[in-house]
Amino acid sequence: MYESPIKDAHVRVLQRLSEHRIDAARRAAAVRGDAPEARESLQAVGVLDTVPWGVTGEDATPICEVVLDYGELEAEYAALRRGSAIFDRPDRAVVELRGPDAKDLVDRLVTNSIPDGGFGTAAFLLERTGRIAADLRVVLTAPNRVLLELDRCDEARVRTQLDSFIFAEDVVVTALGETHHRVDVLGPDAPAVVEMLLGHSVVSGPQSTEIDLGVVEVVPLDLAGLGDVDEPSFALLLRREDAEPVWERLLEQAAPGRRPARAIGWNAYNICRIESGTPLFHVDFGPDATPHETGLVHDRVSFKKGCYPGQEVVARLESRAGGRGRRSVVGIRVDDAALPVAGSQVFDAEAGVSAQVGMVTSSTVSPIRGAMPIAFANVKSSHQDAGQRVLVNAEGATVDATVTSLNFELPTDDVS
Repeated sequence: MYESPIKDAHVRVLQRLSEHRIDAARRAAAVRGDAPEARESLQAVGVLDTVPWGVTGEDATPICEVVLDYGELEAEYAALRRGSAIFDRPDRAVVELRGPDAKDLVDRLVTNSIPDGGFGTAAFLLERTGRIAADLRVVLTAPNRVLLELDRCDEARVRTQLDSFIFAEDVVVTALGETHHRVDVLGPDAPAVVEMLLGHSVVSGPQSTEIDLGVVEVVPLDLAGLGDVDEPSFALLLRREDAEPVWERLLEQAAPGRRPARAIGWNAYNICRIESGTPLFHVDFGPDATPHETGLVHDRVSFKKGCYPGQEVVARLESRAGGRGRRSVVGIRVDDAALPVAGSQVFDAEAGVSAQVGMVTSSTVSPIRGAMPIAFANVKSSHQDAGQRVLVNAEGATVDATVTSLNFELPTDDVS
């Protein structure tokens, strides 16, 4: 199992927050006039809460563990939406391709093309059957160097698949998952935080800067449409031995006129990525899906580029099925205050519980939508249109809900 090099630093974050809460509680107790012994009885509570990542079966071994939160979820969410948040990403890995043929090889294998004048794109790597092998973030850092950022679960498979397509090409494939580590800086103040770290302004593309703590490679995810949370987003690729000191500096060194960055866990990030309409591979759709069954086909697939493995299947679905898969990921807005959880059944609104049409894959209560319960669900083609009414199981009841686009918006009537 991959272990984050920042694991000990997570514990220190929890300890610092706990000490701060105890100090605040003691000062409040003193103001209230509580007895001294009552004040001193306050103790640090809680342990670092993590979740295993990459578990797909009862006997499966997790790929890594991800921090859920540090005990202050509301503050973590606020930091991402209003300030700056630092998020450890042991769940993500990077495969590097170097050589004169690196970009051409990637272009022949994935479903999308790097746009002219751009440096990155999101794309699927498919099996020849059209099923998804990996959901990639393709980043061109130099004419002869391409990075493939992906779920750590898929790193070994992608490396093997790439090697199988190399014959006479001048390209070297290297998995960086064990030598490098990723940390994300997210939020409106993220550019200022990254500038403080690097000592110079961020640019509109990937850059590599050597600072006193080591080499920091920065990818501005949101500028290439690669971000998940609709906020300024930077992926920092660091050597493992440099990750912890860089993490600590990010938390200690506030940008001028701004509050210090806050460490966040998966829970805050997950709320934001659902609010932002970003389904995840291995969470909202899996390796059994085709691009047309993800809700992301027009973001991940170019129908103007050359051949790639699985293209015939994708083209056939686009032409014969009108671009609609037998199932797809959609948004769900729940009328009630009840929150459906992953695995909850979705039913036809008229036929009721006798006609299941899908299943919830992710959900959250959305702060930016007035605490509205929202969810992603994988539903049949008959129930993919935004505005359709459905029923969904939530907190022991079957409640009314509406199918939406992935950004949870409903179609509006044309005003003539």
